[in-house]
Amino acid sequence: MNSLERRKRYQELIDQGHDLALRTQTQKAIDIFQGVSSILMQTNSLMQQGIEHERMDNASEVCMNVQVVKMSHDLVGAALQQNESSQFCDEEFAAAIMTYAGTTDSQEGWEAIGEEGIKAFRMSKHSPCLLGTFKFQSVPIEKVVKERRRRQRQELGEARKPETVHKLNQEEADARKLQDIMEQLKNIYEERGKSIPYFELITDPTDYMCTVDTAFQISFLIRDGAVALETVGNVLCARPTTELEKKQSKSSDDNIQAILSLNWTQWKNAIKQYRLTRPLLTIDRDILDESNAGQ
Repeated sequence: MNSLERRKRYQELIDQGHDLALRTQTQKAIDIFQGVSSILMQTNSLMQQGIEHERMDNASEVCMNVQVVKMSHDLVGAALQQNESSQFCDEEFAAAIMTYAGTTDSQEGWEAIGEEGIKAFRMSKHSPCLLGTFKFQSVPIEKVVKERRRRQRQELGEARKPETVHKLNQEEADARKLQDIMEQLKNIYEERGKSIPYFELITDPTDYMCTVDTAFQISFLIRDGAVALETVGNVLCARPTTELEKKQSKSSDDNIQAILSLNWTQWKNAIKQYRLTRPLLTIDRDILDESNAGQ
């Protein structure tokens, strides 16, 4: 029998107890006692089943068990009140003892009563607490009152206007443009296997202003040490710097500047000299314009 079935059985015993409570005024006390005894025996059986099989730790099941025992106690009390002969009589109690023990001269009868009485006594599972016999004076706990600390306001510095989004987008666009130019320059250098003539590199045969802008962009790569200028056969050439040259450039504090001129005539001569029909570098000059349009 599982816990659910036992709870249903407890509910049936509670209903039986309610029926007995309605009959306490009409039936004899002995009939009520027999009904209560039957209920308690069934309750004890249900409790033993729970302990043996599933451990009786279900709160609702324990509560119903206590409810049945309490109800049985109330039924017995109600039946005794309705029975007039239930009053305790000292003379009848003494006469019953004398009948069981026999005459006062017989020791065997009294020993028999002692043996039966010892069987009725049981050791208590709970020891009484003796703390009530001692005088206990509680020591008051001192409460330490904490002083409230004033909250110090943090002084804020002067408000500063942050950098505009336009400036941040411009720096990001310029960095992407330089990175793209550097990758193209490396590819051209690896394909040719030699330095690239500077004017051939920067010249855009379709637009003079784009040629000026390309020279301007490459100047940043030269300044940062990513591109080196050198003279090969009296021709100014450009190439990517090696790792060793980059380390030497970082460790050196020398500031070397070079000034190159570019005009309309030089641009036309470069187109004829290198037979250019399209620029070597493909630069997306609308990157900055797109960043401005997205604001």
